[in-house]
Amino acid sequence: MVIQDPPFFMPLFWPLGHLATMLGVSNDDTPSKPRALPFLDVAGHLTSFCAALRAWLMAIFCVYVLYEDYSYPGFGAGAELQWSWMRPIVYRNMFATALIAGGWDYLLYFSPLKDRLRRFKLTKEYPSMAQIQHDVFWTFTASLSAAMIEIFLCYMWSNNYFHYDSKSLLDRPLVNMLWACTIMHWRSPHFYAIHRAMHPWKTTIFPDVGAILYKKVHSLHHKSYNPTAFSGTSMHPVESTLYYTAALLCIPFGCHPTIALGCIIDCGVGAWLGHDGFQWPGSGDYFHQLHHLHFDCNYGAGHVPLDWWFGTFIREKNDLKKIWGKKSQTVGKASNIKDYGCKVHPQ
Repeated sequence: MVIQDPPFFMPLFWPLGHLATMLGVSNDDTPSKPRALPFLDVAGHLTSFCAALRAWLMAIFCVYVLYEDYSYPGFGAGAELQWSWMRPIVYRNMFATALIAGGWDYLLYFSPLKDRLRRFKLTKEYPSMAQIQHDVFWTFTASLSAAMIEIFLCYMWSNNYFHYDSKSLLDRPLVNMLWACTIMHWRSPHFYAIHRAMHPWKTTIFPDVGAILYKKVHSLHHKSYNPTAFSGTSMHPVESTLYYTAALLCIPFGCHPTIALGCIIDCGVGAWLGHDGFQWPGSGDYFHQLHHLHFDCNYGAGHVPLDWWFGTFIREKNDLKKIWGKKSQTVGKASNIKDYGCKVHPQ
């Protein structure tokens, strides 16, 4: 039997729904053929809303459960930069990274279920231990960048440099819910912009800044040619800091602090699960998997179809020639290794 795509609400029940499906897989079950779409269908948008809501619920837990009586640093306690309130944010991020990215990679790649799940791997090859160790280090570094962004936000909120209407979510419930459910939709263009900027621009009209940024910064992420959850935010500190600044997009609108924190969480959790390398019952994003395999395509996501609009979307490897034309000899894995020094990890 072919395993069908999960219902749209499944992100809200991660990892329980995934684990239940893994345990129920029989020897006769086969994965469906993976496919990439230039833009999300209705089910895709609903799934994205639920994934964003999951991140927001995590943010609510961090703000109202881990802290009592509105004592979250963004509500005033962060007016002065003191290690006493910054330390718990750093520790929380380290713990969450180990639990979510580490736990998910363990389940897919090292647990007793790994052989049962092999047929759902998006590529036949498995990543080397050298890649995993590399990604673990840089992902924990990226989580420090995320903590730095949150600490900055708490300081700015506490000193009234950044404004929000109320500490209570109940004062603007519908507005908060709208911002929360669309996190991935409003942060997606930000991701496309910084990501596309750090790939070669393939121009001779002026210096190719993208090629420089790729060599010096973004190529570190592309060493993970065959990604796992720990590859999701395995980034140079410059890139990870820029990546997590997506949380600043909602600040001019006076959004509640849980919206910005939810965005930070979605940037992390969304990247970890989306890079896991498995289709359902994994959480791998085939659209972005193609980017890791072929490099010069699918820079964004289907929530806001910028790749489709700008002509950088592919469904398969052969589409690279269609979108790059005469420049097709300077794209793809071989070119990125030869021309831009991106030394991918051996498989």
